[in-house]
Amino acid sequence: MIVLSEYSFDKRNTELIKGKERIELSAKEADLLLLLYNSANTTVERETILIRVWGNDGDYVGRIMDVFISKLRKKLEADTSVKIVNIRGIGYKLVMDV
Repeated sequence: MIVLSEYSFDKRNTELIKGKERIELSAKEADLLLLLYNSANTTVERETILIRVWGNDGDYVGRIMDVFISKLRKKLEADTSVKIVNIRGIGYKLVMDV
């Protein structure tokens, strides 16, 4: 289990847990969240995310990544101390208040 403020992230079962609520994640969402968590509060370049999560850096996959980021944001929105921010022209950062 990985603690993300009010959430627990169960990578093995690909779900976020907040209290009694369980939020299912797709395998790609879980991979993406783990990658961002491992670099928490540090910007991860788009190309790095694409290669590590999707194994491709094409434009089509890049747009899909943005959709997955949006889905993860919605699943994390109940806790304002955890957010995924866009670093324009560079990549994304998982920001967690300590």
